[in-house]
Amino acid sequence: MVAVSDQYERPKVRIQRRRLGRIKYVEPTGKFGFIDAEDFRDDVFFHHSVWEAGPENRAAEAEQFVEFELNEDVFLTEKKLRASVVRLTNRPDGAALEAFADPHLKAQHHPNARRKRPSWRNKS
Repeated sequence: MVAVSDQYERPKVRIQRRRLGRIKYVEPTGKFGFIDAEDFRDDVFFHHSVWEAGPENRAAEAEQFVEFELNEDVFLTEKKLRASVVRLTNRPDGAALEAFADPHLKAQHHPNARRKRPSWRNKS
């Protein structure tokens, strides 16, 4: 009998979450731009077709605070950061993310990290 796991390989599922950043540069004709993301060292590329203007129908401009989602297919194949959706956000600029919403961002410390050093250390 053949096991189900031998028949096919399960695809890896990556949870997509919204990321925050500030638009760093927009090409003068507005065809593309780059986002300075809070959690990436490299800039994230976006094309004008992924821009969601919202009810205001505002064009993408430099220094706008936005939220975006990464295109996972481009990241896995080409190792480049490209946004699949970019929209204006109503989150306050520089606000800390809540730990219950993004628990992986919460600092994990050892429970005994603040304990004093043992008394046998640094004895003369």
